Amino acid sequence: MNRDAVLGEMDVSPQREPGTVQAAAPAIVALHDVTKAFGSTLANDQVSLIIAPGDVVGLVGGNGAGKSTLMRQLCGVMRPDSGRLELDGQATAWDRWGPAEAQAHGIRIVHQELSLCANLTVAENFFLEAPDLAKPVPGWRRAYKVRARQALDFVFPNNGIDIDSVIEDLSIGHRQMVEIARAAMVPNVRVLILDEPTSSLDLERSRQLRAFIHARAAEGLATIFISHKLVEIEDVATRIMVLRNGRVTRTGDRGDITIADMVQAMGGSATEVLRRSHGAEHAASGPQRLRITGPVVAPLGGELILNEGEIIGLAGLEGAGQKTFLHELYAGKSSRGNRIERSGAVSFVSGDRQREGVFAFWNVFANMDIERVGRRFALAPFARDDDAVAIKGASEQLRLDSGRFGSGILDLSGGNQQKALVGRALVSDSPTILLDDPTRGVDVAAKADFYRLFGEAADAGRLIVWLSTEDLEFLECDRVLVFSKDRIVRELKREEITEDAIIGASFADQMTKGEDKAALGAQKRDWGKTIIKAAPFVSLAVIFAIMMLVNHKTATVFGLDLLLSSSIPLVLVALAQMFVVGGSEIDLGVGAFAGLINVLSATLLVDTPLIGIAAIVGSVIVYSLLGALIRIRHIPAIVVTLGASFVWEGTGYSLQPSPGGSSPDWLTTLFSWSVPGIPTSVIIILVLSAIAVVIDRAPLGVVLRGFGNNSPALVRSGWSALRYSTIRYGMAAIFATLAGLSLTAINTASDITVGGPFTLSSVAAVVIGGCMLLGGVLAPWGVVAGAVLLSLIGALLGALNVSTDYNAAVQGLLLLGVLALRSMLTRRGDA
Repeated sequence: MNRDAVLGEMDVSPQREPGTVQAAAPAIVALHDVTKAFGSTLANDQVSLIIAPGDVVGLVGGNGAGKSTLMRQLCGVMRPDSGRLELDGQATAWDRWGPAEAQAHGIRIVHQELSLCANLTVAENFFLEAPDLAKPVPGWRRAYKVRARQALDFVFPNNGIDIDSVIEDLSIGHRQMVEIARAAMVPNVRVLILDEPTSSLDLERSRQLRAFIHARAAEGLATIFISHKLVEIEDVATRIMVLRNGRVTRTGDRGDITIADMVQAMGGSATEVLRRSHGAEHAASGPQRLRITGPVVAPLGGELILNEGEIIGLAGLEGAGQKTFLHELYAGKSSRGNRIERSGAVSFVSGDRQREGVFAFWNVFANMDIERVGRRFALAPFARDDDAVAIKGASEQLRLDSGRFGSGILDLSGGNQQKALVGRALVSDSPTILLDDPTRGVDVAAKADFYRLFGEAADAGRLIVWLSTEDLEFLECDRVLVFSKDRIVRELKREEITEDAIIGASFADQMTKGEDKAALGAQKRDWGKTIIKAAPFVSLAVIFAIMMLVNHKTATVFGLDLLLSSSIPLVLVALAQMFVVGGSEIDLGVGAFAGLINVLSATLLVDTPLIGIAAIVGSVIVYSLLGALIRIRHIPAIVVTLGASFVWEGTGYSLQPSPGGSSPDWLTTLFSWSVPGIPTSVIIILVLSAIAVVIDRAPLGVVLRGFGNNSPALVRSGWSALRYSTIRYGMAAIFATLAGLSLTAINTASDITVGGPFTLSSVAAVVIGGCMLLGGVLAPWGVVAGAVLLSLIGALLGALNVSTDYNAAVQGLLLLGVLALRSMLTRRGDA
């Protein structure tokens, strides 16, 4: 691959050997005596860090040592209490330093907790990485697809990642590769900060990343490499800095600091980390806990038995099948022809904390206690005394401060969150514990605690099944099962367990051209999502079919126009609601706002057109500013919009206490033109749908959906949450205004109450159409189909001679049916 084509306009300093001093090149960025306190805790205490072109700084320290806090200040996300900042040798004021300024200076960070937008594609996430470079020019999507493909192939050759894949559908390893590649290959990058970049990567991908860092360091790219994998620090860094309790305890060139020195500077004992933490001979003939037969164990003779008292490792390259196998063990069943016989309950510790581990709104104690509570009678007390004793004992063994039990789980560092998840499994009564890369993102001292506790659990008769991305951890195991192409190709026992043996078995039967299971899986059609997307259209077709059977005139141009014209206002209100829902919010005032526009257009717009236009424009502006109010004051959108609904209704009643007014001639004409042979309402609905789709697919739509899924990540990347929240409500205001105007044109009069019922109907249409109320997942065509579907239910009931009093009930049943279908498909893993 042509390196120049990949790097594009990347700004790099003159080439030199990494780690050498070049007097003519000042430091890219320097922090001097930075101090940051949270209450009485000093997260950083007089810390200095100087980054010159080509430096590779290995930054190590235990969980809570202050590494992430220091990096947040370097990236402009947080300001220190004291200290100095220099850019290219020039002093800079902290009040002029923020995420946008840091990015403009070429500083990029890959956070420990991934900052991708799971609802967007790989290429769209690349677009969001650099706000200053993200221009809405023609062909932007194609250009970012090319950039994403080249960047991924440059950093991780033969990665097998489909750039059109939605991030949510990728494995955690592939997601980490995407985030690293998009930050590393931004054209103006000068300092790359990698916070636990290999925590979910297998050995080969880790080697590729370190090779990339070495190559780019020679060209002037500076890197800060944060990792608890000290072997990687020793390999990649030119300088090493150790933090402990917020202070620098050791710093120097790589050759002057050994792994033992790093561990000691962090306050630990190297012998605890570097030795095998359990050496007991676990009984291979103990009671059976798991028995697996089928294709996955065919190379082993067709049967695999796992006994209590064993620690079983699952190894292999990313996507080789070990993670799927672990999840099948937890479920107790397989859809791939494997048969699993399980004895006793099973606990699961996930390495993907955000998606499968923590309950984000609960405190630490509740997160640790949930598994014990879940196995009791539903009305049993939540925090019994024996729970407190067990959880406190586990926290002491894990060195997790019991004083933090009442804190929110997300208030803990990533490593301490993982301790809570491990503690959850240890305090359960499960005879089998499944571990999905449990040491991801934890420090060496915590790893030693984990190894010891896993060994003690096995000695006590529990079966431990352990998937890891660190091959050295398999030295803790009694047996290691090596996966390739969804099969266990080799079983290693005790003395046979070596890093070379694991790597050799992993590559023994790999696909050609870098393909792996994840790459093939990305090519398969996702039937679950297809069914969900098709549901509103199929339901709409069924309703039309029934209506045509009852009355064949329904299929005529006049019949279609008559039916669909009444659905236009709901379509517009639903599209307005869709943009708000895209921000993971709900607008309880959108229907009332459409009613206000209905009144304004039937009164002021008729009597005093200029005042009417000014009133409508002013209403749109006020509606848009609701987004700013929600963002600035941090008030829930549901509260603000509910309050606004009373304002809209009160204003409407003041202007027109009772129904009346008339439609301006030009407005009536706007909604009453015709094209021979085509229903006018069909054209209007299709045009409105196309406009919504264009907005959603445009760069603006990508940013809005990104904020709906991962707002903090976009803010850290330099996007303005205030600006785009205001724009979001501005878009909703425009569609709601069109809804109000259409009500006036269709009804030739106005009534402030006419828009009220549209609010809840619009939420139902959005959900039926395939949108998610949280996460920024939108489906404009589906929303339009859902709105038309709901508006036709009354007409269908009338055609069947059923009272329209049942209209709301039928709509509710339809909504519940769609939600049940979605839930079923999600549980099956198809959606």
